[in-house]
Amino acid sequence: MARQLTRAIFNAIMFSLCLVPFASAQEQGVFDADNLEFRDAEVQPLDTETGLRLGSFQVNSQVEVGLSHQRTKSNEDSNQTTQTFSAETQIESQWSRHELRLETLLEAASRRGVRVQDWTVGIVASGRRDISSRLSANGELRLSHDVSEDDQDQTDYGASAGLRIAPGPLEMNLRGSVDLRRVGDPVAGSDNGNDFRDLEAEVRFAYNRGAILAPFVETRATHRRTGMIDGFDGDATRWELRTGLQIDRGEKLTGEVSVGIGHIRPKDSERDHLNALLWAASLTWSPVRLTTVTATAATGLEFSQTTDLTASTMTSGIRSTDLALRVERSFNHRLDGFASADYNYSDYGDIDRSDQTMLFSTGLTYTLTPDSSLFASFTHERTQSSGSDQAEDDEVNNGLAVRLQIRH
Repeated sequence: MARQLTRAIFNAIMFSLCLVPFASAQEQGVFDADNLEFRDAEVQPLDTETGLRLGSFQVNSQVEVGLSHQRTKSNEDSNQTTQTFSAETQIESQWSRHELRLETLLEAASRRGVRVQDWTVGIVASGRRDISSRLSANGELRLSHDVSEDDQDQTDYGASAGLRIAPGPLEMNLRGSVDLRRVGDPVAGSDNGNDFRDLEAEVRFAYNRGAILAPFVETRATHRRTGMIDGFDGDATRWELRTGLQIDRGEKLTGEVSVGIGHIRPKDSERDHLNALLWAASLTWSPVRLTTVTATAATGLEFSQTTDLTASTMTSGIRSTDLALRVERSFNHRLDGFASADYNYSDYGDIDRSDQTMLFSTGLTYTLTPDSSLFASFTHERTQSSGSDQAEDDEVNNGLAVRLQIRH
């Protein structure tokens, strides 16, 4: 009897020892009991709780120091090493129905010892007010000032306000904005050609029922007011009309496709009107766990301040085509990586000039501690300009950069 009791206790102990690792493997997602095979363990992120809590506000700040080296091949080859420093602070409310947010930025760059050649300061204040479940308002104020070694100091002001109305299955978004730029030293030959003021209004109608495919229609009008540029009046107005579909398959697949038309009407009678067919497509896809692929393609119609004095013309605008592909991968809870390729083609309308830019970049981010990380990247950029009004030399730029980021 005692021997049977002893054997039963021994068998129970051995069974429990076998059961504990099996249960632990199931909790960690290592063993798939249905398919009887081992799977990759879930990546367990580090505890990244940073910041300071002040009542109903969360304060997050970060400091970043970096070192980069760039080699340029053109008519005159050059090598340049730059030290950079940046500091950011974000103060954000923690309310559920309303939001207040304040962001500050300071950036400085030095290419010769500790002397600062370029620096930037900026501040952005934004807010959102949910008046009801069907009506909300938002607004933003922006201010930045850039100082560069070539004395092209620049100050930018901006403000925008928006209204979201969702009375039923349709959602309407209204937005208005104003942007001003002031440059301390205008370019040669221009009275005030680098300064401008943009007034913009936008209306968007969309289906908001949370369907996989949601149609939308949007229209936008922008008026740019600027000074005389090489004897031409730079004022112009741009209209855009688009329609498309939003795609939402949750975390696996999201995107948007649209098609439309654009038109730029210059104020100066000596400048031609410019029309363009606009289309855009964007896709964010997670083919496998911990991997994200983002692809975008779009055409655009932008204002331009470029002139060709030999032909006594000023371009009405720039037609552009942009293609981009980016792949991001989390290898483990400490190491993330990315690779991207970008292409841009710009046509200057009634001026005989076109530009092409090709950019490839790749990088790794290693999390040292929950509040610090190290980033390293490599970039290869190639720019080409063609046409009788070619204003840029063909260039090839290769760059290496290393940055240390510390968060609080």
